[in-house]
Amino acid sequence: MKNRHSTTLCLLATLLSLSAAASADNGTQEPVWRLSGFGTFGAGYHGSDGFTYRRDLEQAGGHDGGRLGFRGDSRIGVQASASFDARWSAQIQSVSRLDSEGKWTPQLSWTFLRYTPSDNLDMRIGRLGVDLYLDGDSRHVGYAFTAVRPAPEVLGVVTQDLFDGIDLTLRRPAGDGLLSLRLYGGRSRGDLSLYGRQYRPPEARRLGATLDWVSEGLTLRAAWGDTYTTRDTALQPLATALASVPIPLAQARAAQFDTSHHLTFAGLGFLFERGPFSAQGMFSWSRFSQFPTYRGHGANVILGYRVGALKPYVTYSRVSLDPSEETDLSLPAPLAGLQSAYAGAVDRLTMNQRSIGAGVRYDFAPNYALKFQVDRINAAESILIIDSRGMPARDVGMTLYSIALDFVF
Repeated sequence: MKNRHSTTLCLLATLLSLSAAASADNGTQEPVWRLSGFGTFGAGYHGSDGFTYRRDLEQAGGHDGGRLGFRGDSRIGVQASASFDARWSAQIQSVSRLDSEGKWTPQLSWTFLRYTPSDNLDMRIGRLGVDLYLDGDSRHVGYAFTAVRPAPEVLGVVTQDLFDGIDLTLRRPAGDGLLSLRLYGGRSRGDLSLYGRQYRPPEARRLGATLDWVSEGLTLRAAWGDTYTTRDTALQPLATALASVPIPLAQARAAQFDTSHHLTFAGLGFLFERGPFSAQGMFSWSRFSQFPTYRGHGANVILGYRVGALKPYVTYSRVSLDPSEETDLSLPAPLAGLQSAYAGAVDRLTMNQRSIGAGVRYDFAPNYALKFQVDRINAAESILIIDSRGMPARDVGMTLYSIALDFVF
């Protein structure tokens, strides 16, 4: 934790010094600051005793079965923006929400300096986010989304959506719309809660690209990202134990666990709005190269129709993520503990879950939205739904009732 805070402080100091230099070079003595924020007060209930529903893997908990819960969807964020002149600006954002340690410690999600030499070119350096969300720049601004939460089956399993680095965005007119290409790279940031404990991946390189085409009433997006980790030793104790077993297949399996791996994500999305009707969808493909090499896909569709201040909507989501290599290994009875550890390791990311939901959004005042939503969730295997030990759920069906008050200021 100390190293994380030290990195953040160094990043802030660097950006502030760059901002001061940019301001001085352009003759601007005092930047123009703006303070804004956002938040969600959410509650959820389901009757599946012994299970906890999480909206993403970054949460240690969520909505517990059999009781009304407020932790899963509630969050608060503040944002400060500074404009130095027509070309230079900066932004800092902090969010407090349930994290992988079960705490609410505020975390810096954005901290960057922006340079815009022309309308067609934009460059940023600092702590940035990846472009995954058609409705907004962050999964935490609930007001920007039609539904109570971004589709967990597609976006909840995408972790480390922050990175410390640089991005470049190029824009140009294309037909009736605007085409933009964003290229980015840096050191990935983020952690998750898996199998009842916090897991913070070692520093990894993240590269990505996003291509958008935006016109009146239609947005199309193609996104790709790759996170490459070189020093992930989480499974090395298991590999060492297997290597010591005098069984050729056990030793072969031990050799398959590597400390270097790629997590690759690709997605296609659309957002269509015409009059009171709206439709959006996202389709994703993912691959995790560490043994046993997981491959999967996800999909989410939301249809809505606005009637005055009310917007009823329906949603459908699903995800499938499975091992794509042979994992068979039978150890002698005295090694039952090692057998169990191996089985958990090769099945650690298996995910087959789908949900269908309906809700209504009520924009009862400027910058405020009240949402009611009911979801029926069925999971053959799920790392988003966990039991009392934090272990993934198997063969679970639940009905989740949610209410959320979203606001921006």
